[in-house]
Amino acid sequence: MYSVFTMILEKLMKKRKTNAIMVALFIIFATSIISCSSTGGISEEESISKDQGQFWTSNRYMVTEEGSAANQADTAFGVNHATGHIKGYPDSETNPMAKHVRAVSGSVYGTVYNFTLTGETTEKDNTAFTCVSTPTYIDNGDGTVSDTSTGLMWMQTDSEETLNWEEALSYCENLEAGGYSDWRLPDVKELQSIVDYDGSYPAIDQDFFACTEFDDNENYYFWTGTSAYFNPAEPTYDSAWYVAFGYAVGNDGEDSHGAGAVRFSPKYDGSEAAFEGGDNISNSVRAVRIDENYYSDAPSKVITTGQENCYDGDGNLLSTAENEAFYGQDGDYESVEFSFTNNGDGTVTDNNTGLIWQTVPSDDHLSIDDSEQYCEDLELAGITDWRIPTAEELFSISDFSTGWPYIDENYFEFPAASDFQPPAGGGPQG
Repeated sequence: MYSVFTMILEKLMKKRKTNAIMVALFIIFATSIISCSSTGGISEEESISKDQGQFWTSNRYMVTEEGSAANQADTAFGVNHATGHIKGYPDSETNPMAKHVRAVSGSVYGTVYNFTLTGETTEKDNTAFTCVSTPTYIDNGDGTVSDTSTGLMWMQTDSEETLNWEEALSYCENLEAGGYSDWRLPDVKELQSIVDYDGSYPAIDQDFFACTEFDDNENYYFWTGTSAYFNPAEPTYDSAWYVAFGYAVGNDGEDSHGAGAVRFSPKYDGSEAAFEGGDNISNSVRAVRIDENYYSDAPSKVITTGQENCYDGDGNLLSTAENEAFYGQDGDYESVEFSFTNNGDGTVTDNNTGLIWQTVPSDDHLSIDDSEQYCEDLELAGITDWRIPTAEELFSISDFSTGWPYIDENYFEFPAASDFQPPAGGGPQG
């Protein structure tokens, strides 16, 4: 029932043309009905587990700076389609702490990173990997950088101050730079698209971008305009996603999940929203806009997050407008909509990227090496060139419209539930 009301409400809120009083009356009505229901909302027990949602990507963690998690164990990034995160995990695990794999076929979408083994795969030495990337940036000479792959234009410098989420939205809305005034806070997929996985620290191409280090944001966390909630039993969007271009640390201050991780934190100091662990309230900002010079022909346009609603700092639904508080989040902007085709043969085609996806992923927990072999051995729908997707590719099918799971189950299935319970720590979402 909750999902039905959510879909209706999303239609009312879309484009912000609905009268606020109508929305308020609907919320009151829906709340009264749900409160009388025996379910009363989404329970964590009924949802996809973290274990079922963790999938490997082909992006290894290359950072070798002091304190990097990759210095303790060879690490690769995974996308969690149960919780929405991108995080780094030890890549040699073969027990239930290892991850699943959803194979993909087709030309690489986004930035190409080629990781080559140059040493024994059994060595716990991150220098055993080399990486070649293909950046697509143009320095415009006016403080802006264009990415011809996505058609986005970025500010070369960051906000040079740390801000809470509402302030971050306002900063971008009021920014005038490079002769443009239509800057905004990037959504979580847009910001993830400029993560540099080739070993740079911070994890961004420093030939084109500058990152300011702050005492209250020493790990280079950057806000996105995408809201999040902490627990499926209480789906209140009182947090916002951020990208850690520096170490994604836990409560102990240690690099838990790597530079390039995607996580979320409360939107303002004093919020009742729960912390994941190691999060900040004040983060940096890098503004973005559409670059009309490149966007129409961009080969890797960023796909929508699916989030069409807008929220305030406490997760309440808003109908926003320009020059109002909290304007500039995902629900305020058009984006490339999801478009999938179920091929009826165990595969799904993403009509935006041209990628063909495995509908049912591996049921086993696999190491990276085993995942590569799994894809090499896979023959499905007459296709034999299956591979592990990149982080950008796997993240492109993430759907933030409802959350938990963060993928459209009309097209994609999850592996069977496991009795295995991961160790406690890092919050309920990791």
